[in-house]
Amino acid sequence: MEAFAPFTVVNGAVWPYLEVEPTTYRFRVLNGSNARTYRLVLTRDGRTDHGRITQIGTEGGLLSAPVALPSQGLVLASAERADLLVDFSDLAPGDELTVWNTAPAPFDGTWGDPADPPVGNPDGLLPHPEVLQIRIGNGPRRRRSIPARLTSDFPRIDRRALPPAPRRAVALVESEADDPAQPSLLTLRELVEDPDGDGPVVTVTEVENGRTRATRWRTVATRFDDGVTFLPTLGRAEVWRFINLTEDTHPMHVHVDPLELIARHPATVQVDHAATNARDTSASVRLGEAPDDGIPHTIDDNERGFKDTVRVNANEVVDIAVLFDTYAGRYMYHCHILEHEDHDMMRPFVVMPPEVMPFMEMKR
Repeated sequence: MEAFAPFTVVNGAVWPYLEVEPTTYRFRVLNGSNARTYRLVLTRDGRTDHGRITQIGTEGGLLSAPVALPSQGLVLASAERADLLVDFSDLAPGDELTVWNTAPAPFDGTWGDPADPPVGNPDGLLPHPEVLQIRIGNGPRRRRSIPARLTSDFPRIDRRALPPAPRRAVALVESEADDPAQPSLLTLRELVEDPDGDGPVVTVTEVENGRTRATRWRTVATRFDDGVTFLPTLGRAEVWRFINLTEDTHPMHVHVDPLELIARHPATVQVDHAATNARDTSASVRLGEAPDDGIPHTIDDNERGFKDTVRVNANEVVDIAVLFDTYAGRYMYHCHILEHEDHDMMRPFVVMPPEVMPFMEMKR
């Protein structure tokens, strides 16, 4: 299903050290691992030292304003990126800091207590949590101020304009084969509303404006080479909902245009495995009923910028808004865990010029 190597490699080296001057540095951090999620923790003298780190950007560019790291550390799933400023100006030559990974594998989104000492976790496929050592050397001591506003042209999507936007739903499904000679089931299930159908469906129950509403979603595509069912219009934002029916976190990556994370919903998920097969999906999902899973199910401040990859944790439904305002043409979206995208957690979509859409409606 996934491969997790025992050592962490940073810029081609295992457990490297970096010598820095006592000033502010800008770090661009990319999770280039095939499957491992990192929860990066910075320590000095055995204690967490996140106060010197400020995040200023994500995959899509600068945040509108600088933010502190989440208290548990910097969580990055495969393909996620972070732009950081780290201030070493108060440290003396010879001081040392260490970057650790505290996220077990496979990762499901569980919160990590930064007070817990970073130790090897063989059961969590993390025998060696060391990532990087930072050593303070000689040099000019400079402390740089950070602007309160980083960009004035961040066009955050107005949620009030989203209700008429097209809604699409995707179920994330995986099942490990009992027979090692058989392939495991790893797919994205594109769904359409089917209020009257009698076949296997994904039923999503949620409370809206004090009323309980249940929506039935029928599977219409499961494999990469199935027909295209997602045809967004160029220049029109859409809301996509990822429904995680698995026990792990999936980093969902959408090509061509930036996305914004607009909601994380805790959910109670029940999958009918007997009725979920290569073509059909049967599950019950109740939004707002958070199980006792230790997963925050909240949007962190450092996720409130333009992104192209979003984590969908276990027991969670995630809503994103995608702009689709750059190019028309054929693109794809997929889980960015390498083994998952190569085993069919990948689907195409076609961004259509608005002039063509009336003919598409006639065809239907």
